[in-house]
Amino acid sequence: MRGSLISAPYLHYLVKNKSRIKIVNVIMTDHHHNKEENNKFAHAHRITLDQSTLNLIDITATPIPVARKLPTQKTFEKYIQENQYDHLTPIVFFDEHIHFAARAWFTFRYFGFKRVYVLDGGFNKWHHQHDFDKNDSKVYEDLNLQDQPKDQVTSLSTKDVSVISYLKQHKDAKGEDWLLLDARDPPRFKKGSIPGSYNLPYSEYLNDDHTMKSTENLQKLYKNHQIDISKKIVNTCQTGKLSCIALLAQEILKKKELLLFDGSYEEWNHEHPMKQ
Repeated sequence: MRGSLISAPYLHYLVKNKSRIKIVNVIMTDHHHNKEENNKFAHAHRITLDQSTLNLIDITATPIPVARKLPTQKTFEKYIQENQYDHLTPIVFFDEHIHFAARAWFTFRYFGFKRVYVLDGGFNKWHHQHDFDKNDSKVYEDLNLQDQPKDQVTSLSTKDVSVISYLKQHKDAKGEDWLLLDARDPPRFKKGSIPGSYNLPYSEYLNDDHTMKSTENLQKLYKNHQIDISKKIVNTCQTGKLSCIALLAQEILKKKELLLFDGSYEEWNHEHPMKQ
């Protein structure tokens, strides 16, 4: 395990040994659906017969004025109670790759869950896992899903980011402590971005099989982009989903404060519309 990532072989081990875990397939649709409909959307990605399905739309704020932001505490708690989540049972989120699962992980961590994990490489890695020796489980016996990294996840407001952006644009010394890191692909970034932000696409954190790069390669990635991990890094993207992949990487790099601008560029553009 690295940070909150759990490998496909380790999950195989946990499933084989009937460990007490909750495996959750994360999907995202444009509209709310009942539990049966959500399960139909997720039926192609099955790890266990008793896995659950989480539709991100159900733990997302009403899309007015900006879509896909964090829900209220009341909405989240209602969902947790209705779907039988608890703080003691370790939760492993997965999707086809890692994108939706990373957002689910951040949301649960934001609302106080400590034992939440993401399947590294997603269902595709699980499905194509051939190098797991089911007879050799010694390497996993000492691992403990209770040992969650002791970092803090925080969501910043548009007002917070506006101050940071102003400092960065005007080369104020106070702005040197901060970095606005945009995880979108370059074409989207070039169409519009938060002033003072730097572009590092989420895809650069991942290997070809959509697993997270090694710790050494993540360190090299930041070094090549001249990113100082000791700075206060505010992660952004289009809405606040893909930047959660960057947060997973920063946790691996021992970042103690994981900062997300929820709503990200869409929230920024709503408050600071681009001039036509």
